Amino acid sequence: MNLDQKLHQKMYREIWQQYCGFLDLSLSEYMAMQERLMLEQITLYAKCPLGRKIMGGAAPRTLDEFRAAVPLTTYGDYADILLEKREELLPAKPVIWIETTWEGGHHPIKTAPYTQSMIDHHRGSIISTMLLATSDRKGRFSLRSRDSFLFGMAPLPYFTGIIPYAIEGELSLRFMPEVNTAQKMSFGERNKTGFKLGLLNDIDIFFGMSGVVARMSEMFPDMVGGKGKKSSALQMLKKAKPHMLYRLIRARAKVNAEGGEIYPKDLWHPKALMCGGTDSTCFKKKIEYYWGVRPLEIFGGTEPTCIATETWSKDGMVFFPDVCFYEFIPEREMLKNLENPDFKPRTFLMDELVAGEKYELVISNFKGGAFMRYRVGDVFRCKRIINEADGIRFPQFEYVDRIPTVIDIAGFTRITENTIRKAITVSGVQIHDWFAAKRYDSDSRPYMQLYVEMSEAAILTGVVAADVIRDHLSAYFKYIDVDYSDLKKMLGIDPLVVTVIETGTIERYEESHRRRIRRMNPPHYDVVEIEKLARLR
Repeated sequence: MNLDQKLHQKMYREIWQQYCGFLDLSLSEYMAMQERLMLEQITLYAKCPLGRKIMGGAAPRTLDEFRAAVPLTTYGDYADILLEKREELLPAKPVIWIETTWEGGHHPIKTAPYTQSMIDHHRGSIISTMLLATSDRKGRFSLRSRDSFLFGMAPLPYFTGIIPYAIEGELSLRFMPEVNTAQKMSFGERNKTGFKLGLLNDIDIFFGMSGVVARMSEMFPDMVGGKGKKSSALQMLKKAKPHMLYRLIRARAKVNAEGGEIYPKDLWHPKALMCGGTDSTCFKKKIEYYWGVRPLEIFGGTEPTCIATETWSKDGMVFFPDVCFYEFIPEREMLKNLENPDFKPRTFLMDELVAGEKYELVISNFKGGAFMRYRVGDVFRCKRIINEADGIRFPQFEYVDRIPTVIDIAGFTRITENTIRKAITVSGVQIHDWFAAKRYDSDSRPYMQLYVEMSEAAILTGVVAADVIRDHLSAYFKYIDVDYSDLKKMLGIDPLVVTVIETGTIERYEESHRRRIRRMNPPHYDVVEIEKLARLR
């Protein structure tokens, strides 16, 4: 019996237990599940060529032996096999390969194999998130078959594109736009078309990148027209369902009488709004204001799949216990490793964490996946160990950001030291020294601040104006990283701010402190000290 049939028969208690029953686990039960599934994966992994390579020929029998014998890994440890899709070397046969960008265009794409069992578990995770997104308390949800689903995420071969196919045959939803049509559209076209279809048919569930949802919500008044405004949407609404036409007429009458703008909450009353993306924390309050619904944040990625979701209280994410094995590098260990690549950071398990501390996430796939002790590159804060109010007895988390060596802007682009070096080189801008930091503007939107020292030749020729340097570098960032250009077009974000500092400032700082400044996201107080030394231009 699939989920559609269970919903038709109102088997709500059984549905909740099947997909959200893990929330009743004690921490010891959670860890027991983690251990059992990890030992199964180790046995499978040790038998394949990739496993023998990553584990150095070891065949661990316990989790302690596994963590002692197997080093932490990054994508470079897998690239020779996965980029060539060498299926015969993997622990299980993949049924699909998922892709994403790798280091903002400096490297080829990353590819990750998904087995049928991984997709089956992904299906369960996605349905869990939809149940939780439509719930207002434990055990009660409003998800139903044939709900209209505005799907504002990237299609296959990107990770989020699995969702419509994973739930096929289990849960019938009306995707807007229809999946096969959406595959042929650009990201922007798909979101705009989805909004227009929502005007005709209503929206029950909306899932999108937080930055895109916030930006399109800001632009919504121009789409539907406010006081004294005309809109093409009015022509569309001649074909709309009567209740949607009534909502628009009522909203426009209110605007004409009282002023203001028409926002999504004036036309739609969705059951759920789901969001994801690196800077979701920055955009969630804005989304709630425009939609009148508090969004539920989820976390996933190409290598780990969908691994974390908020619950009905929408105040902290939990990790699914049956998708990956989780380890956590404390922030202090991560920072030591950034300063000294030879330093081997320790990892801790879910039952060893401290509330309030930040951790870099390390995952090992279950169910025949390829990645073992893999540094995903994301940092979480352990929000609490136990949630007494919600009856959750294992840790909850909030997403912080990418690791300091990566500047990720709203999930659209991942800028690294290599990306910046290449942009400076190919642009021909004569920069003597530099460092970069992620910042947020007064509207909580992220951007990259690039501090630069100009070469003597640039100073002599007078090419030292920050806005000129910014415009020149931006053109080459767009060339190197195609996702970079989407930031302004899709999110209204100018992602680069250039600050010119006196040549020699960085050198003076490093001599006085006897250490190099970190190129990417240096500690706040290092930047403060440099700004004190600098004569800002």
